[in-house]
Amino acid sequence: MSSEKPRAGTTSPGSDVEHPKHPVHSDNEKSKMPERDDDGRKQSPSDRPGKKPGEGEPSVG
Repeated sequence: MSSEKPRAGTTSPGSDVEHPKHPVHSDNEKSKMPERDDDGRKQSPSDRPGKKPGEGEPSVG
């Protein structure tokens, strides 16, 4: 005697995991990120000014 129950939803055969629907993104004007105006920047904001990228970090190995 099998006690399996039929399942409703979006399950794939052989799997008991339900996959949620994809989120819907809005292009609301209030949710936009501000412009950074740093396209010409050669270092990331976390790099210290005057040092080359990676300078002063411990070596790997």
